[in-house]
Amino acid sequence: MSCLMEEKQKFRNLFDKTEADSKQPAHPLDEYRQRAIDRAGQLDFPTRRWEEWKYTSVNRLLQPDYEIGQLVDVDPKVVNTFMPEGLDAHLIVFVNGRYSEQLSRAKELPAGMTVMPLQEAMDSDRFGTIAREQLDHIIDGQEHIFTALNMAFSQHSLFLHSDKNVVCEKPIYILHLSANEETPVLNSHMNIAVAETGSQFAYIEGQFEAPGAAGTYFNNIFNRVVVKANAHVHHYCLQQEGENGFLINKVDAEQDRDSTFSNYTVDLGGRLVRNNLDTLHKGSNLTTNYYGIYFGKEKQHIDNHTFIDHAVPHCQSNEMYKGIVTDRATGVFNGKVMVRKDAQKTNAFQQSSSLVLSNKAQMDSKPQLEIFADDVKCSHGATIGQLDETAVFYLRSRGLSDEQARAMLQHAFIAEVLDYFPHDSVRDYAETLINQKFEQ
Repeated sequence: MSCLMEEKQKFRNLFDKTEADSKQPAHPLDEYRQRAIDRAGQLDFPTRRWEEWKYTSVNRLLQPDYEIGQLVDVDPKVVNTFMPEGLDAHLIVFVNGRYSEQLSRAKELPAGMTVMPLQEAMDSDRFGTIAREQLDHIIDGQEHIFTALNMAFSQHSLFLHSDKNVVCEKPIYILHLSANEETPVLNSHMNIAVAETGSQFAYIEGQFEAPGAAGTYFNNIFNRVVVKANAHVHHYCLQQEGENGFLINKVDAEQDRDSTFSNYTVDLGGRLVRNNLDTLHKGSNLTTNYYGIYFGKEKQHIDNHTFIDHAVPHCQSNEMYKGIVTDRATGVFNGKVMVRKDAQKTNAFQQSSSLVLSNKAQMDSKPQLEIFADDVKCSHGATIGQLDETAVFYLRSRGLSDEQARAMLQHAFIAEVLDYFPHDSVRDYAETLINQKFEQ
């Protein structure tokens, strides 16, 4: 039996143990979780022989013997340190993958905007069919083992839904806190977000390690986002995991005509981080936006893997990622844009730029365009470089130290992406997190 087969069996054993120890009453969601663990048993963990994973090894992630994360006490004041200043949001807090009622702060949402546990949505006459349709979509024919494991182990998942023409002014803030100290833990969470025709909302995911925690953990997070005709969804992900944290973050989105889906990602922490961001176009005249920032130090590994499927005509996509790697950190950007045969009049833009600031740091960039239509406007670009020493010299001649000059140029390099963040409080908080990273 190979090493990876052994690791797969460990997850199966953990699932069986969790089910045997569970004292919760049976629920229809359990059937999906059972289907998911069975599906995971049919799939393989990726290796570097796979083209999509050639720059990222998951061996380190699979080595620990994980236990299921448990809800532990966290000082409510700690939550304030992870709240963007001035953010008026509906706050939902999860500690080690489990919902914390004590730390959450409910805000009044407009009529027609619903945020509830997935189990309650499945039991609801109003949302039961929608929730089951999305769960079936996720698990039927699932080819990603980490997504199957996510569903198998997610018990505190969320269902977000906006009715037709509902505009939710206040964002939903989903805060994930990892608070592990000793035994390696597995934390799984799933969001299913559905925006009906003409609706609009924003939700933020904060992924942080709680102060004082230093243990090993694996956060496996999955988002299924459905954006109906003329709807608009803004999804933010602010990530600063601990030095012993592993993160697999998957977003699976689909859009209908005249809609907009925008994803804004800031990756600053974690031992190994892999973001998989996929969007399928199902209607014309829609827009997809991906904006990402990453900053890796020491031995961090940060991998952004994106895919935009232009399957219909008259659509546009904008993609811009900027990052910095230094010390012995490694960065990966693999962005793929597919323009199918019938997707005429497509307008697709992709740009990846990175700075490599030490001799031992490494950056792998692989922008891809696959175009099967002949009436399109598509461009991509990738740059990997170092700081302009002439610019450093100029700033030093104006009174800055060498360290200050280099920090200013690095900040200016990635600040361009922040300009695309439409929510002021979130943008300012992201900038604060980035500044703290510079000071470390």
